[in-house]
Amino acid sequence: MVSGVLPGREHHDTGQFPDVPGQLLEVKFQTSPTIDLGLVSPDSTERLANQPEFRHCDVRYAVFYGSISGGKVQVENLVICTGEDFFTFFRRFEGKVVNRKIQIHLTKGFFD
Repeated sequence: MVSGVLPGREHHDTGQFPDVPGQLLEVKFQTSPTIDLGLVSPDSTERLANQPEFRHCDVRYAVFYGSISGGKVQVENLVICTGEDFFTFFRRFEGKVVNRKIQIHLTKGFFD
């Protein structure tokens, strides 16, 4: 839905960071108070792997909060900010300070 209202050519989420590379935009829809940020903090000054002219803190975040009921999505709040300002809107939760994301890649044709 977000991509549909952006100007310019069609935008498709490829599963890479940021979700909409041409707009330097990461989109999150939350139905719980926890936001999955992946492996890099939004305020990091590390360069983006796929767009090294930008840093993670340059990425814009659109964080939607809402609920899903009866197959319908209800958006209740929206915060738009840069990665640099992310933690002025959201509290950083350190927990056990373990930041690992386990992902496995399926071989081509796995579901054939």
